[in-house]
Amino acid sequence: MALNVMANPNFGVVDIDPIAVAQVLEAFVHRGSKLTGVSLDDISTGVTELPADNANIDLDWLLTHGMKLFDAIVWLTAGRPRSHPLVIDSSITTTSIKSLHEIARCVFYVYFFLLTQARYPASERDDRKPAVANFLRTIMGMDAPQHEYIEALCTFTPSKFDPVWMRNVAFVGMGQETLSRFGLGVAGYRLAGPFRLYEPKSPVPANLRDAVTFAKTLASTPPTWDIHPITRNPEILKKRGNLNKNLGNLIRAVYSAEEIAEMVAAKVLYAAPLDEKSHREYLSWGPIDDISGGTPIFRNNRV
Repeated sequence: MALNVMANPNFGVVDIDPIAVAQVLEAFVHRGSKLTGVSLDDISTGVTELPADNANIDLDWLLTHGMKLFDAIVWLTAGRPRSHPLVIDSSITTTSIKSLHEIARCVFYVYFFLLTQARYPASERDDRKPAVANFLRTIMGMDAPQHEYIEALCTFTPSKFDPVWMRNVAFVGMGQETLSRFGLGVAGYRLAGPFRLYEPKSPVPANLRDAVTFAKTLASTPPTWDIHPITRNPEILKKRGNLNKNLGNLIRAVYSAEEIAEMVAAKVLYAAPLDEKSHREYLSWGPIDDISGGTPIFRNNRV
């Protein structure tokens, strides 16, 4: 019996064109790969009164009418979108609106956290809040709970607000007390600090001398954006591995438990380093600093 030949059978299956689909999805992949980026749906556009003309609205107007600073920046950056218009928020009262001076102090508080701890202050619901620097609490008089300072600036998750803005703030014009405090250290260098301040009481093993020399050099070099965790050059991972975990292992290898306890007591270290068994690149570190780069943090011009 002869079979009927189906010239073009319909299997109900679609085969995609990989190149064409990649062109469609590329923008989605790029957007989805980023940790930062604030959705307009996440900000509050509430103000105490509506303006006569949105086109003439500036940052000063928004702040004095109750909009939070970071929310206002996002809204203005988006071009005052009609999709997310300003609305009257009856919960905003005259007494709840912060003055520009109060807002400035909140911004400085957040900036200090980013520069020295490479993170935004924790929210009220965060169970693992970082320690607040004594400088902020006693010298600057900023002794309110840390969440109050960041929540005064935005209604969304602050980590979505790209912290790299911190890199472009000029140091000219800052208070002398602040500049002096920044000179004591910024994020990314704490685990190198012991090698500059403490000479190991026991002889350093021969196979670790180059690594210790490198750590001392790193600790003594003016801090750079290549090292700061928020702006760290990805090439460092290739050259030295995870810098902090390797430095922690090196500390454990050349200092005694008593010496490390002394460092913690003196607040040179936040805590004794953990044993990171999978981070062993320090065993083959060379002595030359090839990672600091040429991007000093403490310079007067913006990058």
